Amino acid sequence: MNVVPMKTGPRNVGMVGCGGISGIHVKAWRKAGMFVAAACDVNEKAVTKFAEDWNIPSCYTSFSEMLEKEKLSVVSVCVPPKFHADIAVEALESGCNVVVEKPFTGNTGDAERVMDALKKSSGKLTIIHSQLYEHSIFNAMKGVKLGMIGEVIGMDVEILHSNDEAMAANKDHWCHKLSGGRFGENLPHPVYLLHAFLGKLEIESVLTDKLGPHPWMKFDELRVMLRGEENRFGTIRISFNALGHDLTDVHANIYGTGGTMHAGIYPISSLIVSKPGWGIMHFSNMVNQIKIWGAYVKDIISEGKSPRNYSVSHLRIIKSFVKSIYGNGEPLVTPEMGYENVQVVEKICKRIDDASPKVTSEH
Repeated sequence: MNVVPMKTGPRNVGMVGCGGISGIHVKAWRKAGMFVAAACDVNEKAVTKFAEDWNIPSCYTSFSEMLEKEKLSVVSVCVPPKFHADIAVEALESGCNVVVEKPFTGNTGDAERVMDALKKSSGKLTIIHSQLYEHSIFNAMKGVKLGMIGEVIGMDVEILHSNDEAMAANKDHWCHKLSGGRFGENLPHPVYLLHAFLGKLEIESVLTDKLGPHPWMKFDELRVMLRGEENRFGTIRISFNALGHDLTDVHANIYGTGGTMHAGIYPISSLIVSKPGWGIMHFSNMVNQIKIWGAYVKDIISEGKSPRNYSVSHLRIIKSFVKSIYGNGEPLVTPEMGYENVQVVEKICKRIDDASPKVTSEH
């Protein structure tokens, strides 16, 4: 991908949070023509190491101090969701632009606070809805717009985890303290995918179950049915009991009046279109897969690493945000998209929290 041309003025980025996803942000900012000037984390040891590893000039344990001392154009928020709103509001009040890892915020009230701050600020904001801009879904959206499968009438999204998936298996991970537990961290992904293809979503039903070994997880199976615009239906299935070669498998099926798309998202990106009279080896399917794998090979050659060490979707979103800041147009993910995502996820999580655990009797 081409680097965004630089203009006059500061192009400095401040990183907030130094966890695993933060390095992916650093790579994306640099490829988008920005300079990562500073990093911040309450853990002094972690931020010092992160700054050394990524060759970042300055590091802080106070976000307010970083905002005051650094001439930042953008802040990249990579901390747990409960801190998103406070950091975003402070950054917007200082005139900074903001990129927030999903979810936008932990609840609707916090999302409204950020939206209010955004209205009063000269800064802009976007959210990392990463799976929406992976190669397969990115190409599926293009195909749908071209009418490849006619009018979309429904979509299913499945996220299949092993019970030893890193967050689920760690009883001390912050995700278990979210509304909805581990699902609260996971749900933004399928919700924004469904929203992109089906429009505004209303919840029809939420079903939960407990099958796995972790006592700190109230539930580890989830099924959600949603109704989109024009009476289109969407479903979400998330399991933490699906053993496989990888700890996680994510895919989606998109149904239309003229055919179906199967999009593999993780760990293998793929796109197969099924239409009356088509076989799986239809020319268009081969072209789709060649394009996707060609993009992967290009990324691997340019990065010198496997796709698990970087994210083309982060780059697409961040690059579009840089253009929206220094040029014209909207970012790929707007604040309104993030706000709607939080609203739907919050409603689903409330139903999960209110559900009664399955009781089993001993014989």
